[in-house]
Amino acid sequence: MRTTLLPILILAGLMALPAQAQQPISPSEFREYAEGYTLYFDRDGKPFGSEMFEPGGKTLWRSSDGSCLPGVWRPHGAQVCFFYGEGLEVMCWRLLRDEQGLLARLLGEGPEAGLELRITGRDKREPICGAPGRGA
Repeated sequence: MRTTLLPILILAGLMALPAQAQQPISPSEFREYAEGYTLYFDRDGKPFGSEMFEPGGKTLWRSSDGSCLPGVWRPHGAQVCFFYGEGLEVMCWRLLRDEQGLLARLLGEGPEAGLELRITGRDKREPICGAPGRGA
């Protein structure tokens, strides 16, 4: 009886452990972390793109296909919002810290709302931009 009860007790103990909470990161904390760096993002464990954060809120987004898009970012309450040009929507993100590091969650009403990008690294290298579909 003891050997069959042990796995059940272990499972019950694991289920009782609190899940690691996601803690919000303020826009000012994000600025301190990102400004002067290029951040790298994964989606579902696969490279998604990178973004260079210059002083003054300017950015350069590089998609995984090598194409780049200049933009700006600004804090909006507890959110970080990005704008990449006329005809494109403003994209606002909630930044979170969890046991794996930093995570960005897209806010809003559109089909991509809830999209999560994991920040997987940062360095001081500028993105190398190429034509869409040709890589860099």
